[in-house]
Order: sequence, then C-alpha cells, then structure tokens
Amino acid sequence: MSGPVFAVGGPTAYDEVVRFTDAVKALRPLPEMPHPDFLLFQTLHLTAELLWYNMHFDIVRAADDLRAGEHRSAHRLVRRATELQRLTVTHLGQVRSGIPQTEFLRIRATLPDGGSGLDSPGMRNLHKACRHLWRCFCAAMESAGVASEAELLEADADHPDLRAVALEMLDLDDAMLGWQQEHQRMVWARLGGHPTLDDGTAPLSLTGRSVGVLDRFVAHMRFPQLWQAVQDHYESMAKQQAYGGTHR
Repeated sequence: MSGPVFAVGGPTAYDEVVRFTDAVKALRPLPEMPHPDFLLFQTLHLTAELLWYNMHFDIVRAADDLRAGEHRSAHRLVRRATELQRLTVTHLGQVRSGIPQTEFLRIRATLPDGGSGLDSPGMRNLHKACRHLWRCFCAAMESAGVASEAELLEADADHPDLRAVALEMLDLDDAMLGWQQEHQRMVWARLGGHPTLDDGTAPLSLTGRSVGVLDRFVAHMRFPQLWQAVQDHYESMAKQQAYGGTHR
C-alpha cells in the first residue's frame, strides 16, 4: 500500500488504560492477510467476541445482584448487556454490507476446514451466563412471593423493579435472537441455502454440514418461560376484553 503506515506510537497513559498496543497484536499482520477485506472480517468478529466477554461479565454481576435483592442494579446491568448485544447485530450486518459476496467467498476459501461459529467462546459462555441468570431470577421471584412470570408482566405488578428485570431479560433475549437471525440472513446472502429454494443441494459450512443446520438455532430462546408468559398475559387480556364486550 502507498501512504502513511499506521503508527501505534510509544507508551502512553492512554495505552496503559486501553491496552490498544496489546489488543492490535491479535489482528493478523497486514502483510500476512490473505485478502484486503480480511482485516474487516477479523476486526468485526473479534469485536463481537470482546462485547460478548463484557456481556458475560455484566450478566453474571446482574445474577449476583438478584441474589442480593438489588433488583434495580440487576436491571441496569441486564440493560447494558442488551445494548452491547445490539452492537454485535450491527457489526454482523457490516460484514454483509461491507464485504461483497465474491470477496467474502475468497476470504472463506482461506479459512481452515472445520471452522465453525459454534466454537465461538463468547456465545458458548453467554449461554451459560444466561442459564445462571435465569436460576437467580427464579429464586428472586420465589423470594418475592411471585407466583408466575405472567404475574410480573401485569402493569400493576407488586414488584415493579423485578418486573423491570423480567422485561429487560426479554429484550436481551430478543437482541440475541436478532443476532441469530441476522447471521442466518448473512449465510443466505453469501452462500445461499434459503429454505424456500432448497433443492436438496444446500451449501455446506466449513464443518461439512448443510447450512440448514442453522434453522434449529435461529429461534432458540434463552428465557422461553418469559416468552410463554407474554403469550399467557396476552390470552388473559384477550379473555378479559371479550368478557367485558359481552356486557356493553
């Protein structure tokens, strides 16, 4: 390349805090990149992993706050995790919008066989953190004397701070579902395999499996009981409205 070379610079107080000099070493050196767009590909993936690392930290902290009865603090931390997850959805969209299909396929051809997003340490640990959060949330409901998740969704719930946590957990799960769905759309846009076009020859992932395997992950929920509570609350409200309408 012509033009100035990126200069990290010498030791500074800023770098002592941010540790950019250490972090940039995780990126493949520019002369060794298999494709010019590989830097963006790696940067966005690495950024997502760092965000998931931070999310794991905040979700575990939120679980600790629930156990301590600090529901407002738990809500703040789950909300922050939700916003971080939304950033990963944006970054994944940048992979699709910033790297054309031809260039994406050239990058993919340089990747090692067997590579799979299922090996993502960030996502694997998030699943564990969410299961831990759910257990602590259930204990908090029991401690507060809340009979069901649907009871918490009512506007006049007796425990508004715990209700806020439940609603934020739904938003967190929704953001994670958004990432899964954006990832599947990226696969369709770069490899193919949309189910409406399935002719028995769906593209294969780097693990050698059909990309159709993603179908079973795209709607996977971390907190299915809360989603069921949404439906139960809706059905309860619909019955009340129907009952009220017969007496007009």
